[in-house]
Amino acid sequence: MKRIALFAAAVLLGISAAAQPSWKWTTVRMDSAFDEIKDSTATLIIAKYSPLVGPLQEIVGYSEDEYEKHRPESGLSNFAADIIREKGEEFCGAHVDVGLTNFGGIRTNLPKGAVRVYDIYSIFPFDNSLLVFDIKGSDLLKFFEKQARRPEALSNVRLDVVDGQIKTLLIGGEPLDPEKIYKFATIDFLMDGGDGVQLKDFAMNIQRTGKFLRDIIIDYIKEMTAAGRTIDLKGDGRVTVTRTDKEGNK
Repeated sequence: MKRIALFAAAVLLGISAAAQPSWKWTTVRMDSAFDEIKDSTATLIIAKYSPLVGPLQEIVGYSEDEYEKHRPESGLSNFAADIIREKGEEFCGAHVDVGLTNFGGIRTNLPKGAVRVYDIYSIFPFDNSLLVFDIKGSDLLKFFEKQARRPEALSNVRLDVVDGQIKTLLIGGEPLDPEKIYKFATIDFLMDGGDGVQLKDFAMNIQRTGKFLRDIIIDYIKEMTAAGRTIDLKGDGRVTVTRTDKEGNK
């Protein structure tokens, strides 16, 4: 770049000189002296922020492919919901029946190959914290009925919806029991009504971890890598949404 700049300067000098009765030119030896950064302000800025940016480049795992979110379920959304449920179990020390996160909280694709801390921050940029609560089966059914037309990402749930009506609803492979108390893991954004999800009206015995979802996922991927596992995501048909026309054709 410096050589190009010097060449351009020489050309301009030549053009300018052409209009004069006489002109002179000279050669300049290009050596390492021209690579020295003389802008002290820029140097100080780089030095200040390098320690903050560096940790974001840490490779935490490897992905077999590029994965994107899509409704009603995808490998990436299932991955996030499953981690929420699994880590919710570790936090509360009990079986968690349902995991939930929102598609809106998944902001970009998971890249193929090396996965860095930066990538997970890009996918899950919000300060959403994990929490666990209890919910009665009858209220859980009301929740799913409200969610039927546009369900969010789920774990340990089989949900089939046709024209906004629930046709199949299984929790852990079993029919929902209206009298049972279920444990439910999600993020505080949804507890507080984010994306139109209303959980606080049904929630009992809320336990807040105070841990951001992105940090939980980073730690989970590190655990996978330590165990020799790569990220290989697939949809499994846990949620289906079907709409038919007036004649009943799919």
